[in-house]
Amino acid sequence: MANEGLEALTYAVRPAVVARYLGELSLVLAAVAIAPALVGVWFAEYDIASRYLAVALILAGMGGLLTRLPAPARIQTNEALVVTAAAYLLASAVMAYPMTSAGLAWTDAVFESVSGITTTGLSMIADVASLPRTLVFVRSWLQWCGGLGIVVLSIALLMGNDVAARRLIDPVPTGEHLATTTRAFARRVAGTYVTLTLLAVAALAALGLGAFDAVNHALAGISTGGFSPHAQSLAAIEGWPARTAITTIGLVGAISLPLVGALARREWQRVLGDTELRALLVMTALICGALALLGLVIDGSASVADRLLLGVSAQSTTGFAAAPPGELDAASKLVLMVAMATGGSVGSTAGGIKLLRLLVLVGLLGLLLRRAAMPSRAVAQLSVHGRPVSGDQALAMLAVVMLFPIAALVSWLPFLAAGLDPLDSLFDVVSALGTVGLSTGVTSPHLAPALKAVLGIDMLLGRVEFFAVLVLIYPATWFARRHTEQ
Repeated sequence: MANEGLEALTYAVRPAVVARYLGELSLVLAAVAIAPALVGVWFAEYDIASRYLAVALILAGMGGLLTRLPAPARIQTNEALVVTAAAYLLASAVMAYPMTSAGLAWTDAVFESVSGITTTGLSMIADVASLPRTLVFVRSWLQWCGGLGIVVLSIALLMGNDVAARRLIDPVPTGEHLATTTRAFARRVAGTYVTLTLLAVAALAALGLGAFDAVNHALAGISTGGFSPHAQSLAAIEGWPARTAITTIGLVGAISLPLVGALARREWQRVLGDTELRALLVMTALICGALALLGLVIDGSASVADRLLLGVSAQSTTGFAAAPPGELDAASKLVLMVAMATGGSVGSTAGGIKLLRLLVLVGLLGLLLRRAAMPSRAVAQLSVHGRPVSGDQALAMLAVVMLFPIAALVSWLPFLAAGLDPLDSLFDVVSALGTVGLSTGVTSPHLAPALKAVLGIDMLLGRVEFFAVLVLIYPATWFARRHTEQ
């Protein structure tokens, strides 16, 4: 009877609603494709420019047709999640085509596109310097756009339905956003993101980086993406001030964007009282301390300074590397995996499980221990940041905490079956799920296509935090009864 009651309340997505909002997203993606087309013209790489122009025109045409569909009065949670997942899939597919102009196989071009739009940074390109400059820019540009989020971009620029906007930004009511989730909120976040990017470009230029390097590192840094215009990543950057600045930009990207906005408005009490920010700084210090200690105890090839930058980069999930992670000792790799899995703040561009969810888990364990000493009728409320956390919110957060290690284990098995190094394979799997981009060398053009697909799926799962993809493939999403209202 209980299942029958649930089925009576279950509604499938309405294809016209999904198509309508995918049309909105297509218009945003068309605008995203215009920037590489202009850069291609600037560098006189006209073949690449023409490909991105063709992509922009196709997306604009598709968006123009789909946005003629009537906008619904309200959008269901599963519809918002399907649109979110479909947005990243669509972006990954259409942005792969121009990359084939550099001689990349289609599978590698799709992998690179997925890695860019999900802000991961794992790459199938052995020598970045051999790429046309337009495609070097595109890798960073896709990460920047993916970091802000295609959905947030759409809400900030196009959508007028505030109810739908709130549902698209926060489809699962987890209470993770620190401001009202409206179009105005999305615009404030986008404004903060753009301002941080411009400041990052100016800071790197002042430290001696050329304009092209400064722009690419700023785009990939603030988005915690980690695509570098150099094959050696940070090792190719001369001077520790510049390397440290690039790594710090990634750490700023791992802080909640609304909180950064509060800092700009000098809301000191809110910033200093933020539990998740304190957790990020403490975790970063612990990871860096552990790596430095291991560097002193174990005679490794990476210097202590290199290890410190790696620690910050892993915790922020940026993925810039001052030293090859594959050359580290096993203990240091495990420490980096912990950092990549825990990640940054909710509301930031960082990946990983997110520290707020881990704080909820710790708070729940503490609540259970306190309840053991309370009378059975006593009421105790779980709270984080001084705010109560409802049962539904806690359930949604804890589901991600559980899904991350399960997905890592399932993804790891094919690598073990292929006979690859167990620890190095697990490292790259965790890096993909955490959308980090650090690699021990397992991720390469020589990797089997099936294993490339596993990492690609992991990157998508990590970016949309599992639920959107799971809802997309859930049969009831498509085959249950539907609302008749639009």
